[in-house]
Amino acid sequence: MAKIAQVSVLKLAFLVTLSSFVSLSLAQETLSRHCLENPPTPNSTYGAGLVKDIGGLKAYVSGHSRSRLAILLVSDVYGYEAPHLRNIADKVARAGFYAVVPDFFFGDPYVVNSSRTIPEWLKIHGTDKGFEDAKTVIAALRKEGIHAVGAAGFCWGGKVIVQIAKTDFTKATVLLHPSWVTLDDIKAVKVPISILAAELDNGTPPELLKQFEEALTANKVNNFIKIFPKVKHGWTIRYNETDIPTVKAANESHKDLLDWLSKYLRKH
Repeated sequence: MAKIAQVSVLKLAFLVTLSSFVSLSLAQETLSRHCLENPPTPNSTYGAGLVKDIGGLKAYVSGHSRSRLAILLVSDVYGYEAPHLRNIADKVARAGFYAVVPDFFFGDPYVVNSSRTIPEWLKIHGTDKGFEDAKTVIAALRKEGIHAVGAAGFCWGGKVIVQIAKTDFTKATVLLHPSWVTLDDIKAVKVPISILAAELDNGTPPELLKQFEEALTANKVNNFIKIFPKVKHGWTIRYNETDIPTVKAANESHKDLLDWLSKYLRKH
C-alpha cells in the first residue's frame, strides 16, 4: 500500500508539473512574435504628471481629477514607467481627462534578457490579478469623485481591459494590439469597445477580428475595429522614433483611442 501511495503522489506531482509547463508554453506560444521587441528604457521621473497612490497601487497620473472624467491606461509587460506610455497619458490629460497609469507589477516589470523567461514572469503577473487590481483602482477613483471612467489596454493590458469590458465598471474601452483575447471574451463584452490592431500581429489575425466584429454586432455592442497596415504588434507604445510611418500610425491610434472614449465619457 505504501508503494502504491508513493507512486500516486509521484504521478500527481508529475501531472501538476506537466500542467504548469503546458500552461506556460501556451502563454509563450500565443504571444505575438513581436511582443517583446524594442523594449523601452523605464524612466520613473518622465512625463508632465506625477506618481501617487490610488487604491494601494502606485500610479502615474496626468491632468486634474477635477475633470471628473478619468481614463485608465493599462500597460504592456514593460510597465508604467515606459516613456511612450506616459506620453499617451499626457495626451489624454491635454484632452481634458484625468489619465491614470497604475503600476500593476508593483515595481517588477518584465526585463528582457533577465534570468526569468516571459512565461515565468507571467506566472507571477497574470492578467486575472491585473483585472482585480484594476477594479480596485476604479473603485478608488470613484471615491475621489470621478463620475465616469474609460479604459484602454496595450498587449498584456488588452486582456485586462477585455475583462473589465465584461462589467459595468467603465463606460467604454479600447484594446490596442491585445494579447490572449478570445472570441469567448468578446462575446461577453457589455460596454462599447474599440480594437486597434496591427496588420503584422499573429495574435489578432484579420479572420479573428472579423469574428470579433460579428459577435459584437450580433450582441448589439457598439464597436469600432481598425487594422493599421504595415505595422507590428506593439507599435502604439514601442515605436522607434526614427520610423516615421510607424510614428504616424501610432499617433493616429492615439487619436482613435481618444475619439472613441470621448464619445462615451463626454456624455457624463
